[in-house]
Amino acid sequence: MAKDLSPAKCILLTIHYASEGNIKALHSFTPTRLDALSPKLVLEILLTYLPESLDPSEYTTYVSEVASRLYLDVEREDIHVDLSPVNDIDEEQAKKRVKKLNLLDIQPPSFPPDAPPDLLTRFLCHRSYRIDSETGLLNLVPQLIEPFLKQNDYIRTWYISVVLPLTRLQLEYYPDDDVEAPSLSNFEKMEGKEGMDVLLRHVTGPQQNNQSGGSGVESEVARDLKGLVGPWMYGHTERKRRKLYRSRDDGTAEGLTRDMRRISLNGISSEHKTGHDWEHVFPWMVTQAREDFRSITQAIEDWDGPGDVDLGGFSPGNAGTYLDEDTQSKLESQYAQAVFASCYAVEADTEDTVQGAHGVLARLAALLDFIPPPDLATSVESLPKLERHAARLENSNTTADLEPNALLSSEHPLTTPRFETYMLLQMMVYSAYQFNGLGYPISLVNAAKLHFYAAPEEQLATLKKILHGLGNGGARKDDAQRTADRAKLMWLWNWGIDSDDDSATEGAGVLGKIPRQSFEEEMLRCFTETSAYQLAINLYLVSAQNYLPAQRIEEVVLEEAMEAYDGASNGNKTRGGVKKANDIISAFRPYFSESPRFQEAIALIAATHALSFYSLTLQHGVPFQPVSIRVSKDPIGLISKVLEQNPRSYTKVDDLVSISRNLVTAGLVGAESDSDGDGVNGQADLEIRRKDAERRVAFMAIEAALREDDFETAYSYIMNRLSPSSADIEAPKVERRPSGKHHFRMSSKESARSKAAASDDDVSWRAAFLAGRYRPASASPPSLRRLEQRTELLSLALLLAPVHQLTEILAAWRRCEEEMTSLQRAQQEAEEDFDNRAHKRQNASALPGNFTVQDEDEGMVLNQKRREMGRMTGKTGEGEAPVSMFDLTRSAAQAFSKNAFPLRGAAASSTGNASMEESVVSLGSETEADAQQRVRRRDMIANTVSGGLASGLGWVLGATPASQQQER
Repeated sequence: MAKDLSPAKCILLTIHYASEGNIKALHSFTPTRLDALSPKLVLEILLTYLPESLDPSEYTTYVSEVASRLYLDVEREDIHVDLSPVNDIDEEQAKKRVKKLNLLDIQPPSFPPDAPPDLLTRFLCHRSYRIDSETGLLNLVPQLIEPFLKQNDYIRTWYISVVLPLTRLQLEYYPDDDVEAPSLSNFEKMEGKEGMDVLLRHVTGPQQNNQSGGSGVESEVARDLKGLVGPWMYGHTERKRRKLYRSRDDGTAEGLTRDMRRISLNGISSEHKTGHDWEHVFPWMVTQAREDFRSITQAIEDWDGPGDVDLGGFSPGNAGTYLDEDTQSKLESQYAQAVFASCYAVEADTEDTVQGAHGVLARLAALLDFIPPPDLATSVESLPKLERHAARLENSNTTADLEPNALLSSEHPLTTPRFETYMLLQMMVYSAYQFNGLGYPISLVNAAKLHFYAAPEEQLATLKKILHGLGNGGARKDDAQRTADRAKLMWLWNWGIDSDDDSATEGAGVLGKIPRQSFEEEMLRCFTETSAYQLAINLYLVSAQNYLPAQRIEEVVLEEAMEAYDGASNGNKTRGGVKKANDIISAFRPYFSESPRFQEAIALIAATHALSFYSLTLQHGVPFQPVSIRVSKDPIGLISKVLEQNPRSYTKVDDLVSISRNLVTAGLVGAESDSDGDGVNGQADLEIRRKDAERRVAFMAIEAALREDDFETAYSYIMNRLSPSSADIEAPKVERRPSGKHHFRMSSKESARSKAAASDDDVSWRAAFLAGRYRPASASPPSLRRLEQRTELLSLALLLAPVHQLTEILAAWRRCEEEMTSLQRAQQEAEEDFDNRAHKRQNASALPGNFTVQDEDEGMVLNQKRREMGRMTGKTGEGEAPVSMFDLTRSAAQAFSKNAFPLRGAAASSTGNASMEESVVSLGSETEADAQQRVRRRDMIANTVSGGLASGLGWVLGATPASQQQER
């Protein structure tokens, strides 16, 4: 019988039944031998040899009875106990085996000193560690522990804070997780952030299938915070106590003091810092918000903070009672700060982010007992307002305050739970929403940086980007939509504060650092760019509110017009950028009808439109663009390229002259002074520049005509467009020598050439000289009429050219005269030859009508030129002295005056026999009234050239008039 067994054999038999897992036999046998089997020994044998995979429900009652020594099962004696396993063992061998036993200590490793010393508590904890380490069957641990949760607070706390989170993590929440979970003993040793990271590792990073709290299904983050982190936090006090005991074991009380000082130096001892492990969750929320703001917003909506935990019903009474009131209050304040900080930490600028932040606002309003925020789609007029001082961030000078690691600092101006910070966050949320609606997504943190730290130039650049996006949005907007967009931007400028104060220069909103005038200028630019002309006129010109001064409106409108003009690829005003510029000018022209700058813009568009009908390519094959006119140093020079690249375009000289006049009117040519165009002097100067441009274009057309062998057109342009009228040229004046002698000379200061030079008539003489020396490309000889035209042009050049150019012009004139003389002689010879053949003059006596005398030189009768030359050489009779140099010069001048203008009729007032001195005196004695009389241009030029040659050549040669020789 069992009572006859020795103590050693009783131990061996107990080990045998424990190894087999025969709890019934143990239940029947061990109570009968309490003398040999103490409760501690039995529990150690069970701990060492009882299979860990055995269902705990089979031995929990037995263990409880062993630990309490109260065996309540009255039926246990009916179980037969087989003693055969130890019957054949010698007593000595039994004792040796018992001595060799290596039973596990009933107390688990790292068991805290403050833990209850009872056998049951130590056995349950140690058995749980063994089950987990030997089999990994963590699901058996709750079956082992739950029947004893009411045994003491230690078991209950240990189970809730260690077993419950780990079993939920591995078995309930994430059963398919491939990541190896920590063992029960290792998890129990984890503290602070390490343990929290293990429990929340599955919700770190973007969540693909996170359920929204608003859908009625709790989000995974909120569930994990409640069901994993919350129970683990239940054991914070126990972990802290264990840590303190461990510090005592490591040293004396000085070690404890040193440890406490370290916590203090880390800033945990500040007013709202409790040192609780929950304070590791709040930074995690801020960090997680940067990666997956949606999961944090869902967690905030479903989780009320540290007091909202799921302990599985194992905690007595209210689950929140594990925190004292003061600690819970401080933790909830930090939780609220973390909620604020999460909004500012998110960097995403999506619409979902704004929606999530609005949900956070509503949650904060409930937590802080504030008025809930209005809906996001509320009109800007109905949005809440805050005090102007609340819109400032006086305690911050750097963007480092908006870094995630700084958002949870004490007394942070943006995240400390207050009404002002709540309203400020509300304004940031609505600002981000308005930005999103305007096509410029922005995160809350960037909105805060833009508001508090951006310079006015940065805010202005942001406004320009928004307006540019609105202008290029694709969908055409009406005035109502543009007015709504303007209202949104105005709200972003002032946040509804002082919205009726037109004198305010800066606003309180996100774009409030932009000066009001600059803000309105950009709005005007946007309306002008998007062709909302009537809206711009109604707001800035017709409205009683003076948003902008009229002068600035004019400047902005013209700048927009010129920007459109410069971006045009074609000069036609019916399409493209020039059309845009023309539409802008036309829309605003009635309100700036007297503006010189508007007149300039109109003239520029007209000139550009006219040029668009011609083919024009610039250097290197670059096609002409309207901006080429504005950037060119010489816009009229483009007309020269038009004449070169468009054959016979010179025939459209009126069109080209009109282009040049418009270019001058546009202020692109010759605007050297800043004189007011409305003044008399300005208008006179403008008209002078227009005439100069006309003459220059005429010269270009003459060059083009000569290039294309169209001399007649060139001659016509010179005579009709470039030749000065008689009123523009004064007759040369002479001055008498004081000696009283009849020696006169022309006054250089009052000469016709001086007057021509004074009027900047450089174009006329050059054009006349160019056409006068023109020779056709063909080999055919020029006609007499052509030579007469060239001679007339060269004579005009002599009249208008400066002195240093006379030599070259005279040389060309002499060559033309020689050609004309030769051509006349050839024509006369041909006529004589024709007449001789017709009348058979080979026999002079045979023909009737022959009046020649024998031996008479018939050239003296027919050749008038011989008679003139004889007169020039002084053959007036035999015995006369040779003529003087002055007489020779006078004769040359007289001959020049006749031959240079062969078309001149008999209207000359002086006779061929009048002396040169009388001609000079008559010219010098003309009254001012006589000088204003209109005479034929050709006669006037003849008189001037004749007089100039007679006077000039005589003085140069040093000749003395014949009259003076006779006086001597």
